[in-house]
Amino acid sequence: MTALALGTPTTVAAAPAERQQAADDQPQMLLVHGYNGGSDAPCDDIWGKALDYYEEDGKRPEGSMTTIGYYKGDTGCDEKVGENTTDTPIQDVARDFAHYIYDNYTKDGKSVDIVAHSMGGLVTRVAMLGSYEEWEGFPPALKVQDVATLGTPHQGIANGCAEVGEDCTTQWNQMTPSAAGGSGFIDKLHESEDGAADRGLDDAWAADTDWSLIGSNVKDSDGDGKRDGDGTVFYNSAIDKGYHADQKYGYRPDVHPEEGENTCGNDPEIDHHAIRELTGAGGFCLRYWHASGDDQGPFDTFDGWSPLKAAFKAVTHIGDDLPR
Repeated sequence: MTALALGTPTTVAAAPAERQQAADDQPQMLLVHGYNGGSDAPCDDIWGKALDYYEEDGKRPEGSMTTIGYYKGDTGCDEKVGENTTDTPIQDVARDFAHYIYDNYTKDGKSVDIVAHSMGGLVTRVAMLGSYEEWEGFPPALKVQDVATLGTPHQGIANGCAEVGEDCTTQWNQMTPSAAGGSGFIDKLHESEDGAADRGLDDAWAADTDWSLIGSNVKDSDGDGKRDGDGTVFYNSAIDKGYHADQKYGYRPDVHPEEGENTCGNDPEIDHHAIRELTGAGGFCLRYWHASGDDQGPFDTFDGWSPLKAAFKAVTHIGDDLPR
């Protein structure tokens, strides 16, 4: 893949032909939104800042990025892959998304890159897993080169619900950890079946994809020891703590990589929504890990990438482009 800078904005924009060339050898970037209680996510609003940033600073042509909708009421999406509601099981949404990738890219030998927010990361994960494991109704294994998840509940949401009903949708219950009364869906993403390989991101179904998990900032609001800077998806869940990923990023104003005053000013704002909206080339207290080499981290910096830059770097570079 071509390394794209996404650094400080330049004063002179590249000509359209040059901008197209910059992404010609890049897979199509698919942007997948998360849970929306009204089954009516507005893709243009959810991804507006990301699209503008990637087009202007990243020199990605608008046509090289596709926003994906899956709810029946979704608006402003480039493509809709289903007419689902919040009571549609996540695996059914994932099946629809898997068919979209297979029919439009994989069957023609093309890969895609995916940036996903919140539940969109689970939809992506299950689309790939179900295709690889040949679940009923899923297409063959998908060609996905890179995945970056932003605030995805890999280990479940913070405030779940234990019984599906008027105030507890199927999807919300699936994202609830089993210890809090959830369906067990989250557990299935981290377990082995009899005779099957483990379902972690370092196993066969995910081996050809580079995975980057991005979590919001760490904050213990009420002193109970829980890192709840993102009140929807706690930090440990977003980075899938204890499990493999090729890269992990977390916003840590509590770390001090060197002597001196902590100068990071944006981190308290990185909640569940800001994680898909904040831009910038530096100025964030960032902790990151990478799975390659002998020294995998964690590494801390006061001048780290914004969440949207971290996601862009993750899906437009060979490797992670992280400093060593």
